[in-house]
Amino acid sequence: MGRMELAEESLIRRAIADRRTLRGLHLLYPAPRIVEVLSNLRLDFLYLDGEHGCFSGAELAQHAALAESLGMTPIARVPDNTRAAITHFLDRGLRGIVVPHVESEADARRAVAATYFAPLGDRSYGGAFPQGQDKRGLEAFLLQCNARVTLSVMIESGAGLAAVDAIARVEGVDYLTFGMMDLAQQLGRPGRPDHPDVQEAVKAASARIRAAGKAVREDFMRFAWIDDLVYAGGLATIGKPEGPAGD
Repeated sequence: MGRMELAEESLIRRAIADRRTLRGLHLLYPAPRIVEVLSNLRLDFLYLDGEHGCFSGAELAQHAALAESLGMTPIARVPDNTRAAITHFLDRGLRGIVVPHVESEADARRAVAATYFAPLGDRSYGGAFPQGQDKRGLEAFLLQCNARVTLSVMIESGAGLAAVDAIARVEGVDYLTFGMMDLAQQLGRPGRPDHPDVQEAVKAASARIRAAGKAVREDFMRFAWIDDLVYAGGLATIGKPEGPAGD
């Protein structure tokens, strides 16, 4: 791929179409060296948590570029469903946007408008990509940007569950997922995403999403949280301490 070219198709969108499982790493904080080490597992994507994590704009750009260089698709959960937040992450080089707390068709359409250039959306153009500096090919460039970006929305409330059919039918939403901890709290089961009431609600909503022709993230994505990996690695190689804590 030449310097002035972009990948023409999203790996995530291809995986959904091909029913292929993708593997990735979830980051809550900058950890470029760990990303490099774990890339030896031939991971497909890097997930940056911009809602609950701590990333500056420069760190978002650094990790997006690093992921691309290692053959991984950089995606991120944005802090909220605003044009400013989504634009900020896209301009840092993220190729997948995950929008939290989507509760209605209108919410989903707002996310689509901010994520894609026309004709699908109304994304703001800021010229952040070096590939977009050749203004003679700008129209084709913007269409390429649309082709390489994906959008996921998160269902995290009773309102979102009630509107999930309409949300799933919105053009431009590639797949949906659930914020299990927030959803459990909304359903009166705080701290119990494993509760049968919560699990049954997610199961029913997932069936409605698939019936609308969209994918559920858990159908095709597997990822590990960075802290879980570090702890499991330490436990496996060093082991638990002997005796009670504090000795």
